[in-house]
Amino acid sequence: MMRRGSQQFQPAASCPGVIIPYDHAATFELKGVPGNIVQSVVNVSSDGVFVATAIGYGFEEDRAREIDLLPKPTAAFTPGSITLSQVPVTALIEGFRLNPRSERFLLKDAAVGLRERQLSTTEINQDHSSKILQQLKPAEDISFLFSIVDTGTGRELQDEPIHNLASLGRSDGERPFRRLAHPLTFQPRSTVRMQIVERSEGVRGTLFIVLYGYKSVGGGASSDAAVRALTTAGTDQGRVIPFDYVAKFPLTGTPGNLLEDEVPINVEGGFITTSIGYGLSVERLDVDVSSAGLTPNPAPDAETTNLGSVPLKNFPVSALQEGIRIKPGFVRIAFNNAGLLQDKFPISGLSRLFERLNRPNDVSFRYSIFDTGTGRELQNQPIHNIAGLGIANGDRPFKQLARPMQFLPRSTIRVNIEERYGRGVLFIVFQGYKTLGSTNGRAR
Repeated sequence: MMRRGSQQFQPAASCPGVIIPYDHAATFELKGVPGNIVQSVVNVSSDGVFVATAIGYGFEEDRAREIDLLPKPTAAFTPGSITLSQVPVTALIEGFRLNPRSERFLLKDAAVGLRERQLSTTEINQDHSSKILQQLKPAEDISFLFSIVDTGTGRELQDEPIHNLASLGRSDGERPFRRLAHPLTFQPRSTVRMQIVERSEGVRGTLFIVLYGYKSVGGGASSDAAVRALTTAGTDQGRVIPFDYVAKFPLTGTPGNLLEDEVPINVEGGFITTSIGYGLSVERLDVDVSSAGLTPNPAPDAETTNLGSVPLKNFPVSALQEGIRIKPGFVRIAFNNAGLLQDKFPISGLSRLFERLNRPNDVSFRYSIFDTGTGRELQNQPIHNIAGLGIANGDRPFKQLARPMQFLPRSTIRVNIEERYGRGVLFIVFQGYKTLGSTNGRAR
């Protein structure tokens, strides 16, 4: 952290006309009812004007659906005793997982030295059978009409509601963020009113629409000289080297779990970030199904077993937490002509039959970034990763900040994450350069 008594390093926010990149997000709770109208308002703070340079969006879909075991248990049971024949066929094909909200009685407490938790051996009342598993429906493209009104001037920004694909691109983030034809300035204390008309039936979740840009703190919108001063700092008297700062988060796959990481800026000089990227590292995608306790069929089919009788206790607990499904290419051999699980499935093929749903491109989280050097947030609320940073599989340009952001020596970048879906190590990377030996950040 910066010493307050220092005369050489003063917080950037104390200078008039300092510009910082900033995102204003609006959220909409969609019910999956075509024609339903939802409104939201973005309030511009009083500390400076906000200039929007681009617009984008992302959809945080509620994909989980509680499922009933078939047939419904008539007596108390343990989680590990549930067999594949009790899981609905659509859940086996699309994917299912342990209900994260019920893990406190589905799993034993974490044991020291074990990488995975164990399924509980405590019996569960049959009345709670619908709380054990969740089906994960495939992600769907969202469809809606939207309109935006600048209440500060009373002007609409379109002549009629526009379809999202026509104006903003695909909802999965696989597109550059739409650049506005000309930057749009919103005065302090003004509001931006947005209205959504739903078009997709049965698709529920939270929609984020984000205005990307920058705030001019303590000055007018024309203080671009401050930005030029930041980006050229150190080029005359010191050295400039490309550099990345990384924040890491071990995602547990528990929706609503909050994580925080602080990235310390070293003392060599200031750090200026120009873009942000992210990615999820997962350990494995295969599912090793144990053959322990399985009943082989009588000869001559002794190397096979009834697939429907395989219990959940034979699956890795981590896979059940992340979600599994029958591989699409194996569906035809997993079921017979009657649509039932094969009663003569090769035991040796069990570990090749399933795959995990925990894929890097499906990670979902909300994030917020805080600069301790100036004491300022870089967004008005936590933003969904697709809406704020783009598609999760890396197939996109890195998000370019509307204006470069300077982080002072000995300050920190604090990143907060709220998990929604996905397990593994999440990397958030601030890409930019360091200014070494400059007047704004001499090494000590």
